[in-house]
Amino acid sequence: MMLLLTMALAATAPDALSGPSGAELAAAFHAAPQVTGPASVKADTIRSVRCRAFEEEPTEYRCRFKASDADGRWKRRSAIVALDKGAWVLLSLE
Repeated sequence: MMLLLTMALAATAPDALSGPSGAELAAAFHAAPQVTGPASVKADTIRSVRCRAFEEEPTEYRCRFKASDADGRWKRRSAIVALDKGAWVLLSLE
């Protein structure tokens, strides 16, 4: 019975948050004091954002994306961000 109830609740629950958009990711970079120079990117230089929540901490996400460098070349990047009080916060940039 409990399994059926759990399945029913999961089926009716709102969709889980999928992580930040490219613009939200760029805003988190600009707000982070540890990100400066070539690592800081503009929203229009981020594409192909894919984020996945950590099972043990569902408000934290690893995001993989492509960002244009100073020479205009697209490079794969990775960042860990967290949702804090409705805003995305950068925890690390790889």
